[in-house]
Amino acid sequence: MKNGKSDNGTPGRDDQGVTAARRERLSLDDAQILRLESAAIKGHTGKVLVLAPDSEGRALSPARLRDRVAERISAFPRLSQRVEEPRLRLGRPAWVEAPEVDLDWHVAETGPPDPLSDEEFRRAVGDVLSERLDHVRPLWRIDALPLTGDRVGLIGRIHHAMADGVSAIKLVAGLLWDERVDNATPSLRSSRTDAHGEPAHPGPPSPAASEARILVRLPAALWRELRPGEDSVLDRHIGPDREVAWTTFPLERLKRIEHDAGDAVTVNDVVLAVVAGGLRRWFAGPDGRPHDLRVQVPVCLHAREEEKGELGNRDSFLNVDLPLAEPDPLTRLRVINAETRERKLEHDADALYAFFHALGRFRPLYRGVTRLTSGPREFALSVSNVPGPRQRAVILGHAVEQFCSFAEPADRHALRVSVISLGGELAFGLCSDPDAIADLDGLRGALAESIAELEGAV
Repeated sequence: MKNGKSDNGTPGRDDQGVTAARRERLSLDDAQILRLESAAIKGHTGKVLVLAPDSEGRALSPARLRDRVAERISAFPRLSQRVEEPRLRLGRPAWVEAPEVDLDWHVAETGPPDPLSDEEFRRAVGDVLSERLDHVRPLWRIDALPLTGDRVGLIGRIHHAMADGVSAIKLVAGLLWDERVDNATPSLRSSRTDAHGEPAHPGPPSPAASEARILVRLPAALWRELRPGEDSVLDRHIGPDREVAWTTFPLERLKRIEHDAGDAVTVNDVVLAVVAGGLRRWFAGPDGRPHDLRVQVPVCLHAREEEKGELGNRDSFLNVDLPLAEPDPLTRLRVINAETRERKLEHDADALYAFFHALGRFRPLYRGVTRLTSGPREFALSVSNVPGPRQRAVILGHAVEQFCSFAEPADRHALRVSVISLGGELAFGLCSDPDAIADLDGLRGALAESIAELEGAV
């Protein structure tokens, strides 16, 4: 048998009965994410939804939710595939059709019989995100928990190897929303930003011209993005436990700050300034504050290449220094804007994507370089910002009251901040290992004080 076919030219099958022609090797990005799993790292992202009772005051039935998923899962073939590890160590894992998809497991009613309070639900989210997905099955799951007030909390997990932030939002919307809204429509748009919440400037280089331009831009991009920063108080080893907290603000508050701060400022800059102000307060103590804190901002390149509906990862990043020692909030915002504007105008994210993919052809070199560039001095904290649907979502007649996202912390990067928008609101999701970084409630309150401080400054 050669190239997935038997000697007579028909598709071959391996000893597990999987048609070889139906194997799809994971992309370099997805395979690298899968390899990051460890005793502490589970590899999944989390989406939390709180659903209100319907018009008749009834809570959502998990059985009805399971039926909704059964109706729509065929539109997302990846949800019916599992990962098959290579027989040879140097091989790449592949997506293969799962023998069966047990929706009783993938859409499960969990939790105690009595409804949970909001605080109990917050602790339950941390417990669920501490659990590893079953690699024998497709790498996703939804846990439904009863909440007080006839509400239902959904804790969704999807492995990051299966979908990045933008892809995961498309999946959630297509699988669960009552109406097929344009879930790629950003709610972070303003008169000064393009369709992705970025400054209105020329787009990335065309494919024909990109290689030459990237070669010219690459040295400066590597200097801006990969030079070491300061030591960080977030440089802690982590274990398997997770704690979460989240807070939500009307998007209009951030847009008013954007509008009043100056023509070049974007909502994404305001998000980073809110985080900077929150961390400045949160870190205040006997040890003082760091002068700068370098954050990594993931940049999704899906939309730029118009790969509508495709799952998987097409991510790059920007590294930005947050000036925590600066006491004036408006100055902090303008310093952040100057950094992000330069990186976007020079297309650093595109240059880094091309650079790391070129290295990916030489696996030992790629692993060594990514190990260095993922260190705690290259960046201390990852802050993702994913635009969600403009409309307020409804699932089986139940309004989505809260919608937030969580990304895993990493070893020596003991805190993650994930920001997501939905229906005119912006949710900041915080995730840490409680044994490494505690008091997320304190950071949640500090973020609220930070946005109020910015409003007063502008």
